[in-house]
Amino acid sequence: MVHRQMPAITVVGTGPGPLSYLTKEAERELLLADKVFFRMSRHPVYAWLKENRKQLVSFEMMYTIPRIGFGEIYEFIVNALIQEAMLRGQAVYALPGNPFVLEDTTRLLKLQASKHIHIKVIPGVSFLDLIYGEVDIDFAAGAQIVLPYSHLQHGAFDERRPLVVCQIECMSQPCDEPRVELTMRWLLNKYPPEHSVQLIWTDGYPAYETTSKAFPLRDLVREYGAGRFFASLYVPPFSKET
Repeated sequence: MVHRQMPAITVVGTGPGPLSYLTKEAERELLLADKVFFRMSRHPVYAWLKENRKQLVSFEMMYTIPRIGFGEIYEFIVNALIQEAMLRGQAVYALPGNPFVLEDTTRLLKLQASKHIHIKVIPGVSFLDLIYGEVDIDFAAGAQIVLPYSHLQHGAFDERRPLVVCQIECMSQPCDEPRVELTMRWLLNKYPPEHSVQLIWTDGYPAYETTSKAFPLRDLVREYGAGRFFASLYVPPFSKET
């Protein structure tokens, strides 16, 4: 009796940009793959694999479709990967950073496919690791990692503890204009305008070098300007007593 091998989807973390952050395990998996799916193509690892003549598929055009939400895009990607694995026996899916950090498609794959498809996740260096290198966070004080719509909007954070705000652009739909003023407004509900914060971002493709700048919270919109790639905000603790 011949047992059919279970289909597999391998999710590979490609790091926050520079090829130097790609782990050896991730590099080996990507070079062995016949085809690699990417959520977005503007990443140095995508360009590197293209130079190595790999067959690459990107889902980035999904983000340009009007009136389509993030949830619908993620469902499409997950279904496409499941179909690929069922038809061909395997699928390799490359994601920026660490697939376990703020990545809904990884979570959806594990929820929807793990009963009939083997899901393997190869971790990568996260953008959070770069933030930790830029700012002095006291984890003993109970650092918090939050999102604007999920946490700031509802006041679901403690201003007395270190705060890292991710995805400060505050976009509810892929085609929305960035709403950084909402992030600033929700923070100003608990912090004074002069409270010093630190903006951390990258210069984008192709170098993805990390940069940071400190300034008063009231200047966030102006300092963000026309847009920053992968922008996050570090907010030190604040206490009325001090």
